[in-house]
Amino acid sequence: MIRHIENLFLAVFIFLFSSVLQAAAYPVPSPNQSLIGAVQYTRAESTDNVVTIAKRYDIGFNAMEGANPQLDMSKGFPVGSTVLLATQHLLPDISRTGIIINLPEMRMYYFPEGSNQVLTYPIGIGKIGKTIPITKTSVVRKVVNPTWVPTKNIREFNLEQGIVLPRVMPPGPDNPLGPYAIYMRIPTYLIHSTIFPESVGKRASFGCIRMYESDIEDFFPSVTKNIPVAIVNSPVKVDWQNDRLYAEAHPPLEEHDDSYDSSLPGIVHQINNKVKDRPVLVDWQMVSYIAEEQDGLPHEVGMVIR
Repeated sequence: MIRHIENLFLAVFIFLFSSVLQAAAYPVPSPNQSLIGAVQYTRAESTDNVVTIAKRYDIGFNAMEGANPQLDMSKGFPVGSTVLLATQHLLPDISRTGIIINLPEMRMYYFPEGSNQVLTYPIGIGKIGKTIPITKTSVVRKVVNPTWVPTKNIREFNLEQGIVLPRVMPPGPDNPLGPYAIYMRIPTYLIHSTIFPESVGKRASFGCIRMYESDIEDFFPSVTKNIPVAIVNSPVKVDWQNDRLYAEAHPPLEEHDDSYDSSLPGIVHQINNKVKDRPVLVDWQMVSYIAEEQDGLPHEVGMVIR
Protein backbone atom coordinates (compact mmCIF):
# COMPACT_ATOMS: atom_id res chain seq x y z
CA MET A 1 0.00 0.00 0.00
CA ILE A 2 1.48 3.32 -1.00
CA ARG A 3 1.31 5.68 1.95
CA HIS A 4 -1.29 8.44 1.61
CA ILE A 5 -2.60 7.01 -1.69
CA GLU A 6 -6.11 7.70 -0.46
CA ASN A 7 -5.32 11.42 -0.45
CA LEU A 8 -4.05 11.74 -3.98
CA PHE A 9 -7.41 12.45 -5.57
CA LEU A 10 -8.46 14.81 -2.79
CA ALA A 11 -5.23 16.71 -2.28
CA VAL A 12 -4.35 19.98 -3.81
CA PHE A 13 -1.22 18.88 -5.68
CA ILE A 14 0.86 22.02 -5.76
CA PHE A 15 4.56 22.45 -6.44
CA LEU A 16 5.53 25.68 -4.72
CA PHE A 17 9.00 27.18 -4.61
CA SER A 18 8.35 30.41 -2.74
CA SER A 19 10.07 32.02 0.21
CA VAL A 20 8.73 31.80 3.76
CA LEU A 21 4.93 31.86 3.71
CA GLN A 22 2.66 33.79 6.04
CA ALA A 23 0.78 31.83 8.66
CA ALA A 24 -2.27 30.03 7.35
CA ALA A 25 -5.59 31.81 7.95
CA TYR A 26 -8.93 30.19 7.18
CA PRO A 27 -12.60 31.03 7.57
CA VAL A 28 -13.94 29.39 10.71
CA PRO A 29 -16.02 26.37 9.62
CA SER A 30 -19.70 26.34 10.53
CA PRO A 31 -20.74 24.48 13.70
CA ASN A 32 -20.21 20.71 13.44
CA GLN A 33 -17.70 21.25 10.62
CA SER A 34 -13.97 21.16 11.39
CA LEU A 35 -11.72 20.67 8.36
CA ILE A 36 -9.42 23.54 7.37
CA GLY A 37 -6.66 23.80 4.78
CA ALA A 38 -5.62 21.35 2.09
CA VAL A 39 -2.84 18.81 1.72
CA GLN A 40 -0.08 20.03 -0.56
CA TYR A 41 3.07 18.60 -2.11
CA THR A 42 6.35 20.15 -3.15
CA ARG A 43 9.64 18.96 -4.61
CA ALA A 44 12.89 19.28 -2.70
CA GLU A 45 15.48 21.66 -4.09
CA SER A 46 19.23 21.19 -3.87
CA THR A 47 19.58 22.84 -0.45
CA ASP A 48 16.41 21.51 1.14
CA ASN A 49 16.11 19.56 4.37
CA VAL A 50 13.43 19.18 7.02
CA VAL A 51 14.11 22.61 8.53
CA THR A 52 14.13 24.62 5.30
CA ILE A 53 10.88 23.12 4.02
CA ALA A 54 9.19 23.21 7.43
CA LYS A 55 9.93 26.95 7.79
CA ARG A 56 8.98 27.68 4.18
CA TYR A 57 5.52 26.16 4.58
CA ASP A 58 5.03 26.98 8.27
CA ILE A 59 4.85 23.44 9.61
CA GLY A 60 6.78 21.72 12.39
CA PHE A 61 9.36 18.94 12.47
CA ASN A 62 6.79 16.45 13.79
CA ALA A 63 4.43 17.14 10.89
CA MET A 64 7.22 16.72 8.35
CA GLU A 65 8.35 13.46 9.93
CA GLY A 66 4.87 11.98 10.30
CA ALA A 67 3.83 12.76 6.75
CA ASN A 68 7.09 11.70 5.05
CA PRO A 69 8.42 8.44 6.53
CA GLN A 70 10.29 7.76 3.29
CA LEU A 71 12.62 10.72 3.90
CA ASP A 72 15.57 10.80 6.30
CA MET A 73 14.98 13.79 8.56
CA SER A 74 18.61 13.80 9.67
CA LYS A 75 19.91 14.48 6.15
CA GLY A 76 19.27 16.78 3.25
CA PHE A 77 16.45 15.61 1.02
CA PRO A 78 17.30 14.15 -2.41
CA VAL A 79 16.84 16.77 -5.12
CA GLY A 80 13.44 16.43 -6.76
CA SER A 81 11.99 14.14 -4.10
CA THR A 82 8.29 14.64 -3.40
CA VAL A 83 7.50 16.05 0.04
CA LEU A 84 4.00 15.89 1.49
CA LEU A 85 3.06 19.07 3.36
CA ALA A 86 0.75 18.56 6.33
CA THR A 87 -1.25 21.74 5.75
CA GLN A 88 -4.71 20.34 6.46
CA HIS A 89 -6.12 20.00 9.96
CA LEU A 90 -9.20 19.21 11.99
CA LEU A 91 -9.97 21.84 14.60
CA PRO A 92 -9.82 20.58 18.20
CA ASP A 93 -13.23 19.74 19.64
CA ILE A 94 -13.40 22.69 22.01
CA SER A 95 -14.98 26.15 22.06
CA ARG A 96 -13.57 28.19 19.17
CA THR A 97 -12.30 31.21 21.02
CA GLY A 98 -8.94 32.73 21.90
CA ILE A 99 -5.86 30.51 21.72
CA ILE A 100 -6.03 26.71 21.66
CA ILE A 101 -2.81 24.73 22.11
CA ASN A 102 -3.05 21.03 21.27
CA LEU A 103 0.08 19.49 22.78
CA PRO A 104 0.27 16.08 21.00
CA GLU A 105 -0.33 17.82 17.67
CA MET A 106 2.26 20.51 18.50
CA ARG A 107 0.00 23.09 16.92
CA MET A 108 -1.76 26.26 17.99
CA TYR A 109 -5.09 27.60 16.77
CA TYR A 110 -5.91 31.27 17.24
CA PHE A 111 -9.36 32.81 16.81
CA PRO A 112 -8.93 36.61 16.66
CA GLU A 113 -11.69 38.42 18.48
CA GLY A 114 -14.23 40.04 16.20
CA SER A 115 -13.25 38.03 13.13
CA ASN A 116 -14.50 34.86 11.52
CA GLN A 117 -10.99 33.52 10.93
CA VAL A 118 -8.78 30.91 12.51
CA LEU A 119 -5.01 31.16 12.27
CA THR A 120 -2.87 28.10 12.89
CA TYR A 121 0.81 27.77 13.76
CA PRO A 122 3.26 24.93 14.53
CA ILE A 123 4.81 24.99 18.00
CA GLY A 124 7.53 23.36 20.05
CA ILE A 125 6.57 22.02 23.48
CA GLY A 126 8.15 20.79 26.70
CA LYS A 127 10.48 17.82 26.98
CA ILE A 128 9.05 14.59 28.38
CA GLY A 129 8.16 15.31 31.98
CA LYS A 130 8.34 19.08 31.42
CA THR A 131 4.93 19.57 29.80
CA ILE A 132 3.01 22.78 30.39
CA PRO A 133 -0.06 22.12 32.58
CA ILE A 134 -3.11 20.94 30.65
CA THR A 135 -5.58 23.56 31.74
CA LYS A 136 -7.49 26.70 30.82
CA THR A 137 -5.76 30.00 31.45
CA SER A 138 -5.47 33.45 29.88
CA VAL A 139 -2.96 36.03 28.71
CA VAL A 140 -1.74 38.50 31.33
CA ARG A 141 0.77 40.54 29.31
CA LYS A 142 3.07 40.56 26.31
CA VAL A 143 6.59 41.92 25.96
CA VAL A 144 8.79 42.90 23.03
CA ASN A 145 12.48 42.07 23.60
CA PRO A 146 11.84 40.25 26.89
CA THR A 147 14.36 39.59 29.61
CA TRP A 148 14.81 35.90 30.40
CA VAL A 149 14.98 34.69 33.99
CA PRO A 150 15.84 30.98 33.79
CA THR A 151 14.28 28.84 36.49
CA LYS A 152 16.39 26.84 38.93
CA ASN A 153 15.84 23.54 37.11
CA ILE A 154 16.84 25.11 33.78
CA ARG A 155 20.07 26.44 35.32
CA GLU A 156 20.80 23.06 36.92
CA PHE A 157 20.15 21.19 33.66
CA ASN A 158 22.48 23.48 31.74
CA LEU A 159 25.13 23.23 34.44
CA GLU A 160 25.11 19.45 33.96
CA GLN A 161 25.95 20.15 30.31
CA GLY A 162 28.81 22.44 31.35
CA ILE A 163 26.86 25.64 30.63
CA VAL A 164 26.64 28.31 33.31
CA LEU A 165 23.55 30.43 32.75
CA PRO A 166 23.18 33.90 34.22
CA ARG A 167 20.33 34.44 36.66
CA VAL A 168 19.00 37.13 34.35
CA MET A 169 19.62 37.34 30.59
CA PRO A 170 18.89 40.68 28.90
CA PRO A 171 17.37 40.94 25.43
CA GLY A 172 19.71 40.12 22.58
CA PRO A 173 20.68 37.49 20.01
CA ASP A 174 21.57 34.91 22.68
CA ASN A 175 18.30 35.25 24.59
CA PRO A 176 16.35 32.01 23.90
CA LEU A 177 13.01 33.83 24.16
CA GLY A 178 13.78 35.76 21.00
CA PRO A 179 12.10 39.16 20.50
CA TYR A 180 8.52 38.26 21.52
CA ALA A 181 7.00 36.77 24.67
CA ILE A 182 3.40 36.27 25.80
CA TYR A 183 2.88 35.62 29.51
CA MET A 184 -0.03 33.59 30.85
CA ARG A 185 -1.52 33.13 34.31
CA ILE A 186 0.52 29.94 34.66
CA PRO A 187 3.77 31.11 36.29
CA THR A 188 7.03 30.52 34.36
CA TYR A 189 5.27 29.19 31.22
CA LEU A 190 5.37 31.46 28.18
CA ILE A 191 4.46 31.51 24.51
CA HIS A 192 7.52 32.95 22.84
CA SER A 193 9.65 33.16 19.75
CA THR A 194 12.83 31.10 19.66
CA ILE A 195 16.40 31.37 18.46
CA PHE A 196 16.21 27.61 17.81
CA PRO A 197 13.72 27.33 14.90
CA GLU A 198 14.67 23.68 14.39
CA SER A 199 12.95 22.94 17.73
CA VAL A 200 9.49 23.89 16.44
CA GLY A 201 7.56 20.63 16.14
CA LYS A 202 9.73 18.95 18.78
CA ARG A 203 9.68 18.29 22.52
CA ALA A 204 12.58 20.57 23.33
CA SER A 205 11.65 23.22 25.91
CA PHE A 206 11.17 23.20 29.69
CA GLY A 207 7.46 23.68 29.19
CA CYS A 208 7.23 26.93 27.28
CA ILE A 209 5.53 27.08 23.89
CA ARG A 210 8.04 27.92 21.15
CA MET A 211 7.08 29.51 17.85
CA TYR A 212 8.82 30.56 14.67
CA GLU A 213 9.64 34.24 15.02
CA SER A 214 7.69 35.10 11.85
CA ASP A 215 4.61 33.35 13.29
CA ILE A 216 4.48 35.03 16.68
CA GLU A 217 5.24 38.34 14.99
CA ASP A 218 2.16 37.74 12.82
CA PHE A 219 -0.38 37.48 15.64
CA PHE A 220 1.42 39.28 18.48
CA PRO A 221 -0.15 42.72 17.74
CA SER A 222 -3.72 41.41 18.14
CA VAL A 223 -3.11 39.54 21.40
CA THR A 224 -4.51 41.41 24.39
CA LYS A 225 -4.76 40.84 28.12
CA ASN A 226 -7.35 38.24 29.23
CA ILE A 227 -7.55 36.44 25.88
CA PRO A 228 -8.44 32.85 26.90
CA VAL A 229 -5.88 30.12 26.38
CA ALA A 230 -6.92 26.44 26.38
CA ILE A 231 -4.11 23.90 26.63
CA VAL A 232 -5.50 20.53 25.55
CA ASN A 233 -4.33 16.97 25.13
CA SER A 234 -6.08 15.60 22.02
CA PRO A 235 -3.92 13.06 20.18
CA VAL A 236 -6.94 12.03 18.07
CA LYS A 237 -9.51 14.32 16.48
CA VAL A 238 -12.67 13.06 14.77
CA ASP A 239 -15.20 15.35 13.13
CA TRP A 240 -17.37 16.13 10.14
CA GLN A 241 -16.91 18.14 6.98
CA ASN A 242 -20.25 18.28 5.21
CA ASP A 243 -21.42 14.65 5.02
CA ARG A 244 -17.94 13.17 5.30
CA LEU A 245 -16.29 12.04 8.52
CA TYR A 246 -12.57 12.58 9.10
CA ALA A 247 -10.10 11.30 11.67
CA GLU A 248 -6.62 12.60 12.49
CA ALA A 249 -4.19 10.87 14.87
CA HIS A 250 -0.93 12.02 16.43
CA PRO A 251 1.47 10.14 18.72
CA PRO A 252 0.27 10.61 22.32
CA LEU A 253 2.26 12.40 24.99
CA GLU A 254 4.45 9.79 26.63
CA GLU A 255 3.89 10.94 30.19
CA HIS A 256 0.10 11.17 29.97
CA ASP A 257 -2.28 8.24 30.15
CA ASP A 258 -3.90 8.84 26.78
CA SER A 259 -2.80 5.63 25.08
CA TYR A 260 -6.42 4.45 24.92
CA ASP A 261 -7.54 7.63 23.15
CA SER A 262 -5.02 7.05 20.36
CA SER A 263 -5.51 3.26 20.19
CA LEU A 264 -7.80 1.54 17.71
CA PRO A 265 -10.53 0.93 20.35
CA GLY A 266 -10.26 4.57 21.44
CA ILE A 267 -10.63 5.90 17.89
CA VAL A 268 -13.54 3.52 17.26
CA HIS A 269 -15.21 4.89 20.40
CA GLN A 270 -14.81 8.47 19.16
CA ILE A 271 -16.16 7.57 15.74
CA ASN A 272 -19.19 5.80 17.23
CA ASN A 273 -19.94 8.93 19.26
CA LYS A 274 -19.89 11.03 16.09
CA VAL A 275 -22.00 8.74 13.90
CA LYS A 276 -24.79 7.76 16.30
CA ASP A 277 -28.27 8.44 14.96
CA ARG A 278 -26.87 8.95 11.44
CA PRO A 279 -26.69 6.37 8.63
CA VAL A 280 -22.93 6.32 8.01
CA LEU A 281 -20.72 3.98 6.02
CA VAL A 282 -17.37 3.75 7.88
CA ASP A 283 -14.13 2.56 6.30
CA TRP A 284 -12.83 0.53 9.24
CA GLN A 285 -9.72 -0.50 7.31
CA MET A 286 -8.75 3.16 7.06
CA VAL A 287 -9.49 3.62 10.76
CA SER A 288 -7.09 0.77 11.54
CA TYR A 289 -4.44 2.38 9.33
CA ILE A 290 -4.80 5.72 11.13
CA ALA A 291 -4.49 4.09 14.56
CA GLU A 292 -1.29 2.34 13.49
CA GLU A 293 0.40 5.12 11.54
CA GLN A 294 -0.57 8.21 13.59
CA ASP A 295 0.68 10.33 10.71
CA GLY A 296 -0.97 13.58 11.79
CA LEU A 297 -3.05 13.91 8.62
CA PRO A 298 -6.84 14.08 8.39
CA HIS A 299 -8.20 11.03 6.56
CA GLU A 300 -11.74 10.51 5.36
CA VAL A 301 -13.13 7.52 7.25
CA GLY A 302 -16.85 7.66 6.56
CA MET A 303 -19.73 9.25 4.73
CA VAL A 304 -23.42 9.68 5.30
CA ILE A 305 -25.54 7.28 3.25
CA ARG A 306 -28.35 9.02 1.37
